Amino acid sequence: MAHLYDEYADEEDEAEVTDRTAGSVDLATDEANPVPTKASDTSSDNPVGSDGKVSGNTTTVLPVGTEPESDSVEEVAAGAVTESANGGAGKGDSPETADAPAAELPAAEATPASATPAPDAPVEDEPVTHKRAKRKPARAETTAADPTPDDTATAKPSETEPATPRTGVDAAADAPDPAPEPAPPRVAVSRGTRLADRYRLEHRLSQNGRSETWRAVDEKLRRAVGVHIVPAGGEHGRAVIAAARAAALMGDPRFVQVLDCAQQDGLIYVVKEWLPDADNLTKVFESAPLPPHEVYELSRAVAQAMSVAHRAGLSHLRLTPENVLRMHTGQYKIVGLAVEAALYGHDTTDAARDDTHAVGMLMYAALTRRWVDGTEYGLQAAPFTGGKLCAPGQIRAGVDDTLAALAMRALGHEVKHDPAFETPGELSAAIAAIPEIHPPEQGEIVGGPEQDEYPVYTPTPTRTVYTSAGYGGGSNGSVRPPIAPPPPLGGRFGATVKGAVAVLVVLAIVLVTWQVASHLGDGEKKEDPLKPQGGTSSSVPPPSTAAPTPVTSTPKNAREISIGGGSPTQADAAKLTIDGNPATYWRTNYMVDGPAITYNRKGYGIVYDLGAVHEIQSVEIQLGAGGPRTDMKLMAAPDAKSMPTSESAFRVEVGQASTSENSLRITAAKPVKAQYVLLVMTAMPKVEASVGDYQIYNAGYQNAWREVTFTTLG
Repeated sequence: MAHLYDEYADEEDEAEVTDRTAGSVDLATDEANPVPTKASDTSSDNPVGSDGKVSGNTTTVLPVGTEPESDSVEEVAAGAVTESANGGAGKGDSPETADAPAAELPAAEATPASATPAPDAPVEDEPVTHKRAKRKPARAETTAADPTPDDTATAKPSETEPATPRTGVDAAADAPDPAPEPAPPRVAVSRGTRLADRYRLEHRLSQNGRSETWRAVDEKLRRAVGVHIVPAGGEHGRAVIAAARAAALMGDPRFVQVLDCAQQDGLIYVVKEWLPDADNLTKVFESAPLPPHEVYELSRAVAQAMSVAHRAGLSHLRLTPENVLRMHTGQYKIVGLAVEAALYGHDTTDAARDDTHAVGMLMYAALTRRWVDGTEYGLQAAPFTGGKLCAPGQIRAGVDDTLAALAMRALGHEVKHDPAFETPGELSAAIAAIPEIHPPEQGEIVGGPEQDEYPVYTPTPTRTVYTSAGYGGGSNGSVRPPIAPPPPLGGRFGATVKGAVAVLVVLAIVLVTWQVASHLGDGEKKEDPLKPQGGTSSSVPPPSTAAPTPVTSTPKNAREISIGGGSPTQADAAKLTIDGNPATYWRTNYMVDGPAITYNRKGYGIVYDLGAVHEIQSVEIQLGAGGPRTDMKLMAAPDAKSMPTSESAFRVEVGQASTSENSLRITAAKPVKAQYVLLVMTAMPKVEASVGDYQIYNAGYQNAWREVTFTTLG
């Protein structure tokens, strides 16, 4: 079969398509014989007339010296190569097809023709394309000898001209099956697997297509840890390692600490701090919007934490209710700094603005139980009016106006000519500038909806576990049943009943006292029972004038409170300072600057209950580490009838001291009697490594209190 020229040849190799009598190409020199370009100059018997008609048949183009093939071969060739729209019809066109209309198309546009069908396939007529046919110069092997029809029919594609592109059903049939996509790498671990010859996997907490989360045991330090496992060949494996190493440098206790990160046996694992008692905000928001003081603590903690992270060059980018934890002590922690964004491939051009917006969404949800981006995390979608987000005060009555305005500004809205916040630092500074919001006192009536309209959030009584986003409520096998106190009387009626009962109790005490005094004053004068018989009197020894002996005692209760800002770090752990075991301790946060405590707070303090009113002589504190320097002072609240929860109740200073050792003693500068005292630390040494069982994760200014004992009189 004659070779057909490819109609997709380069522009410089174009030649006019004509019949054998009109022109041809010299294959030896690659020069074309002159071909007339006007219709009137061609050898066609039916040139294009004034009516714009062209012949429906086409002319086969053959190399010089090649004999025409059989009719079947010519039909195949006729379906592949067509005359151009501005050329004439081929020689020998039949009169019936001479009047076929021609489509007016741009001369520079080329329409590909169908490829030559296989010998066994049925031959179908191709539609006429009124385009200029294009071809390449003949390949060198075609000049050696003209192939026979049989040779041409059995020739391989590599031995002939490149095949023209196939379209339609033929192209779909000839196209190779697409290669199956490789299966994504998966995590293949099981219970008992040991990572780094140290972390033994105990319980799978969550599993998805990208990662798994396990509760594990650190066999070296004998503690529980959380382990996040990602395939090393995954899409974001390297990014997860880099993010985990960067997040591990953040020593701020408001972030769940990254303890270790490595790659082993095709797996990337990130070891995180294990928090046994925490609920994520998805669980917290299930019951009710948070009260104002809880929203204040949440907003301040998260905004300050993200401000510190951005100053360190880190961002979160996936700050959702699933990634913020509320400890049962009231402290808030953030999960997945930098790691969450690396794992899920999240990226942004303005990380500070995105994280600020995310904090605003959390504040909005805490105030309203509505989610700005739609129905997610068990929350209803936030309402919009005229395309504008409704303010929290439009959704729920009793919302704190200041917090609502800060939330809207964090979400990018201007409020009363105050611009929107662009960075977490701006939001943190604005929150610090407003007065601190304290929880209401017992029985205090506050504004807003009725107390029963929004139930109070109750922490999950079971130990919590990691979820796919970090942590979440759930049981890990050790259940601690809650102690259910009797429900208090609420509202004004309850307060009235309590007041009436108190008055009756006081009146009863007064009446009983008066009756006893009256009976003691009645009757005859009694003889001294110590007077011996016989009328002689014995000398009675005078009362002792010896000074009372000092007594060393351990307080009955302990509670951490906020000192000059900042949330308590380990409120429940304060009792470890009076448990009689120096191996247990309460610890402070890690600070970058020191030794004086000035960042976000003025110190750390624990309130102690001595059990009764005593004259305080001294207090001795065993510290976790020594070094320059530790400053502490002792304050007293002589008038307090119950354990105070605020620093302002302690107005009397008992004494103060400073040391560079691992123990400190404060001696009373003046006699003070009180039942409740406050011990405050205002400066801490720089500790760079663990001291015995006092574990240090990041070098910085920090310390711990192991045991606290008091010396009192009477």
